[in-house]
Amino acid sequence: MIGKIKSLKNHQGFMKYFKNISWIFAEKILRMVVGLFVGVWVARYLGPDKFGLFSYTQSFVGLFTAIATLGLDEIVVRELVKHPHKENELLGTAFYLKLMGAVLTLE
Repeated sequence: MIGKIKSLKNHQGFMKYFKNISWIFAEKILRMVVGLFVGVWVARYLGPDKFGLFSYTQSFVGLFTAIATLGLDEIVVRELVKHPHKENELLGTAFYLKLMGAVLTLE
């Protein structure tokens, strides 16, 4: 078992992916810790009544953002990777779809 771990340490591809995953993992942990401290600070600063109103408005923004963006971000990235020669067409279409979603959300 220890021999397999040592062989993975010497494997160039494994180390490359391990370093990338480590950076992503560290970034997520840092975001969670900072978000916790900021959330606690904002809650203490605003108090229960104003923080409740703040949370209520955040939930509305989250709902309408999901509707306005139509979940296009991941789809556009995937299609750009598959078809880089269609960049202008994909980005233009996504822009107009998001614009229409935003206009419909505002009404």
